[in-house]
Amino acid sequence: MVELTGEQKKEIMEYQGLQQQLQMLGMQRQQASLALGENAAAREAVEKAKGKVYRFAGPVLVEKTKEEALVELASEKEKIELRQQVLDKQEKKARDRNTELTKKLKASLGGEKE
Repeated sequence: MVELTGEQKKEIMEYQGLQQQLQMLGMQRQQASLALGENAAAREAVEKAKGKVYRFAGPVLVEKTKEEALVELASEKEKIELRQQVLDKQEKKARDRNTELTKKLKASLGGEKE
């Protein structure tokens, strides 16, 4: 059995942490994607509305004009899209580091050369 060096142990722990981070980022991206879909459906419903429009403000329904509701939904859409961009950057950075660590670990544990 091969004894791992302190550096190898550290890299393996970092690798495992990256795997968890990538999993969390994937779930957050999926949630953002669902939120965008809900936002699009809400905008479509507001645009088709012929009467009053109501929006939840916590546990209370508040009356809004169609225009106010559409402005709020557009703002929320921008926030969700910005969040997706941040998640994409974080995921790319984590994947790049993951690839780098994988190569380094394979080389140091007797796999392929760097």
